[in-house]
Amino acid sequence: MTIRRVSLATSDARDDWDRRTVDAPGGDVHQGSAWLAYRAGLGRQAITLEVDGEPLGILVNRAPLFGLPKGHAPRGPLLPWGAPPATISTVTERMTRVAQWLGAEHGLIALDVDPWLQAGEVADAAYRAAGFVRSEEIFPSQHTMVLHATASGAAEGELFDGIAKSTRQRITLAERAGLKTQRVTHLTEEPARAQLWSTVKGLLEATAQRKSFALGSTAAMIRWWDQLVATERAELLVCHGATGGVIAFLVILRHGERITTDASGDDPAVRKETPGALAMLRWEAIKVAAAERRITDLGGVDVAGRRTMPVEGDAMHGLYAHKASFGAVWTPMAGAHRFVIRPRALRLRSLLGRIRGGG
Repeated sequence: MTIRRVSLATSDARDDWDRRTVDAPGGDVHQGSAWLAYRAGLGRQAITLEVDGEPLGILVNRAPLFGLPKGHAPRGPLLPWGAPPATISTVTERMTRVAQWLGAEHGLIALDVDPWLQAGEVADAAYRAAGFVRSEEIFPSQHTMVLHATASGAAEGELFDGIAKSTRQRITLAERAGLKTQRVTHLTEEPARAQLWSTVKGLLEATAQRKSFALGSTAAMIRWWDQLVATERAELLVCHGATGGVIAFLVILRHGERITTDASGDDPAVRKETPGALAMLRWEAIKVAAAERRITDLGGVDVAGRRTMPVEGDAMHGLYAHKASFGAVWTPMAGAHRFVIRPRALRLRSLLGRIRGGG
């Protein structure tokens, strides 16, 4: 077993890292060099390792004044979708060794990991055997909704027929009303991209305010998305209204065997007049995934305090029903787990956090 630090100081090193952590089967943009740099710019320390020859990025967060560093491995290390049980055990055991190494070398008190394992007894047993316990989620949602048909070569017509009738009608009516979708890719000129991102920023911030969720630095997030677009690892999908203005957007991520929808927003006034803009964009994302024979990952609909499948009456049921109408299936994931290295230090950090938060 070998663990060593690697440098991403050169563009060649970053390109190689991204090929291995983002583009390879099981890859995820949240292990990519752009994500690590983005989070480092917000105060985290990025540590890039090779563990038994496999790349792994760790982000370290230190408490003000006291340090007491905690780390997390965001959506990694590499593990292809539906990996065999033996692979799952190997990954969790390897992460235990990483946690112990980080404790000795960097003073970490705990390490959170989320290798994006599907939930089940195999994953649970592997985590238990490796000494991990469930922890708070690193990302907004634990679970996801997945459409596998796009990876199997299904024709566009077949995929469209698989969409619920009411959603097909919304898409058709939106098209008849003059709404049009646009794919913003690495081929889109930078000035045009910048102008579109400026519009997206406004829609995103308005959506966050309307739905009462925290965004952090919108500008930094958009810079990260644009870096991914420039390297063909993301696209910005926008919907133009009948008069030409942007009325909705959807960011899609391209990694491993998946196309993942990452963030979306729209103009609620236009939505009332012409519903269907976001349905058009999700249909566009499905077509992109089908053309590349990738799984369509439409993202999660669970939130903190409610990690179960939404039912009628739940706040997130509308979004669940919308994604399910495309044929996406609720897919439970094992979620984030923690290896505690220094229990007393972790309890102290938690206490200090409650004091700072007034809890």
